[in-house]
Amino acid sequence: MIYGIWADIFIEHEYFGKRCGNFNILPDPPTAATMKREGLQMCETIGGFRLVAQESAFSNELSLLFWAYPVYSEMWNVTEFGDIPANAIPLAKVTGDVLNWEQSPKDAVPETMQHPKPMFGIELKNMPSKQGINATLSLKTRKMKWCYYISGIPEDDAVEIVKIKAGNEESPFDFSKRHLGDSIFISKQEIPLRYNTPPLFQLREKKTSKPIIKCLPNMNARSVSTIEFNDKREIVAESFVNT
Repeated sequence: MIYGIWADIFIEHEYFGKRCGNFNILPDPPTAATMKREGLQMCETIGGFRLVAQESAFSNELSLLFWAYPVYSEMWNVTEFGDIPANAIPLAKVTGDVLNWEQSPKDAVPETMQHPKPMFGIELKNMPSKQGINATLSLKTRKMKWCYYISGIPEDDAVEIVKIKAGNEESPFDFSKRHLGDSIFISKQEIPLRYNTPPLFQLREKKTSKPIIKCLPNMNARSVSTIEFNDKREIVAESFVNT
């Protein structure tokens, strides 16, 4: 009996800068029944999954639906799906080698698969031919303002946060206020969250450009928090640093 690759699906995440294996991919009940009937077998790969089928399955037009569940809850903090509303679920629709992101209503997820909630869905449609499906899903990392709480600064206007090796560039952070002895600096723009990347910023004296803290910690998924800013609640990434 001859087998072939019916579908090869990979998931990349900008947060990690590479293929991401931090999802459990599960077929919905009708898909599981179709896979059993057609003899499709599912196996995990590095950063994705693969469907292997008998040669006869390639001549049938099939539509399969899978739901992706993050292994770590922090993945919700760092994944961005653009304009898809909160009452819908992102859906990657793959037909052959063509991939489009759409949205699916929450009730499209079977009740038995709603707890925990899936992050996104994957719909696979083949064209009756010998050619299998091959696609890479690219997930975007979330952007937000970065907030450093720095203790031990005697004069707030004497220091600044700058990019490492920034030269005379303007500081990308503004001093916000003092709170319980900490000096709070908030970025002027939203900055993408990244995992395990080289430090971006340092704390230095304004007059001499002498580094006080050569490498401030980058923000990651565990840095996300909510603060009061400009009289409203805002989601930021924060870090507490001692000089």
